[in-house]
Amino acid sequence: MINMRSLLMVSSLIVALYSGANAQDWRKISPMISTRAEVETLLGPAEGAFAAIYKLKEGSLFIEYSSGPCRPERKGGWNVPENVVVLVSFSPKNEPRIASLRLDLKKFRKVIDRHVIGIIYYINDEEGVTYQVQGGRVDTIEYGPAKKYQHLYCGDPADQKAPPR
Repeated sequence: MINMRSLLMVSSLIVALYSGANAQDWRKISPMISTRAEVETLLGPAEGAFAAIYKLKEGSLFIEYSSGPCRPERKGGWNVPENVVVLVSFSPKNEPRIASLRLDLKKFRKVIDRHVIGIIYYINDEEGVTYQVQGGRVDTIEYGPAKKYQHLYCGDPADQKAPPR
């Protein structure tokens, strides 16, 4: 007969193997659509109330979740249920050259960081994608709410148009 401790150890091993095998599946996570439960099915549970960090073989993945619908005492955030993904940020270990991604840069606005020399942002508001580039290499790719979700922003929509720090 299997005791509870053995069952727990086997279950933990299965979860660890499953989450490692599906680490590349993080690309299926969509802001404003995916939920924490779906993320944890793909990548395993993570600590943190409204954010999670996953160390993957190919880089680091940060996921931010909604703290719930708009409220009078809160500015910012999104008018979606609690634990809906609002931001996915990926920092690759092997930073690709921006040119190797073959992006149609006409679809992006270029913003030069005024506070940190050498950082350039390529922002596609329509799709909600931002590439942070330094020295021609992509440091971070952020996937946030696409333009079609702007009506769900809690606060002044002009705040969403401000260039990154």
